[in-house]
Amino acid sequence: MKKKHRRIVVDDVTFAWAGDWSHIGGRRVVSLRAWHQTDDERPVGPVLSVKLVNRHGGMVDCAAAVPQDARAAILLGRALGWSPEGRGVFWILPTHGLVLQDLDVVDPTMLG
Repeated sequence: MKKKHRRIVVDDVTFAWAGDWSHIGGRRVVSLRAWHQTDDERPVGPVLSVKLVNRHGGMVDCAAAVPQDARAAILLGRALGWSPEGRGVFWILPTHGLVLQDLDVVDPTMLG
């Protein structure tokens, strides 16, 4: 089954993004990915990726990425030099300063 993604336009450029989650070490970890998209819906270049956890914790964790989170990640990624050229993954790290309403960025190497 093909995973679904959503489209978002940021500064007149079309991107696709997807947010999913898993449990790692007893915490819900949200994975947000975005990529440049051509008119024929093919992904282009490196994937922008960030791992997130709920800032507030609690007994029931229903953390999820929303479009405003994807937009903020895309804008920061572009400011950091993410572009459609190249391959691989462009990671947003905690030191990059991404600020979201309910989620905190975590280092992907520290998870499981």
